Amino acid sequence: MLLRAAMTEFLTDWRADLSAAWRSVLQDIDPAFADIRADLTFTVEQPIYPSRRVSPLAGARPDAHVFRAFDATMPEDIRCVLVGQDPYPLISRATGRSFEQGDLAGWDQAGVATSLKRLLQMIANERTASTRFTLANGWHTLRSAIANGELYFGSPRELFDRLHEQEGLLFLNASLTITRYLPGGAPEQLFGHIPLWSPIIGKVLSTLAQRTTGHVVFLLLGTPAQRVADKVRIREIAEQTGVWRTRVDEVRLSHPASNDFLSGPNPFHEVNARLANMGAAPIRW
Repeated sequence: MLLRAAMTEFLTDWRADLSAAWRSVLQDIDPAFADIRADLTFTVEQPIYPSRRVSPLAGARPDAHVFRAFDATMPEDIRCVLVGQDPYPLISRATGRSFEQGDLAGWDQAGVATSLKRLLQMIANERTASTRFTLANGWHTLRSAIANGELYFGSPRELFDRLHEQEGLLFLNASLTITRYLPGGAPEQLFGHIPLWSPIIGKVLSTLAQRTTGHVVFLLLGTPAQRVADKVRIREIAEQTGVWRTRVDEVRLSHPASNDFLSGPNPFHEVNARLANMGAAPIRW
């Protein structure tokens, strides 16, 4: 079966999985089915995930679904949009929120994804201003600090729920779905899922970029996330609306999986600095 046909069928009546507020934002836009490269294929051995809300996949977290990022939040409450690339390439890990790993019950568990480890290390650095969490053995240092009560993160799900529901984080990826994965990007990722979702992600970003109330910072981690923002021209939209760097700003950094991420600027410090420059309260990372 061709991937284009599979995704068209998969996303039948897709707005039904959204709240009324987000349906309103996305009422006049559709996924770009025609932009999926015509020769890309799909097989049942490589299912589409995360699943639709009403069709959970075996092995996935029960609440995982394509539009999980939009649950329990309103467009006007978003203060930071954290954009990555794809869902994790395991059904058990992909939840529908970028960088959230669905198969984790605690931080002492083996198998934490590299990108998530590095984001947590940066959160610890932002909370404490200590560089020990971003050194070569920083992950082990952080796990010890969590275990001995020096730092409190809650469970993996609690951390993401708190940031999502209380601090206004929108955890998006450039693509909301995945089938076949390869390091560096399979054709299905680069020429299928990412182009498919570009209008949807772009509409969300452009809507937030022209808000005249509240404040929002786009945290764009990696090239695919930055390309989506460039395609939409969120800075130009914000400038035309008169809100650039008064209500809207952005931070562009490498993806957390890249080797130089921990030696670069702290993304969470940069977001709060942008919010402070606009006179807004910081996010409690």
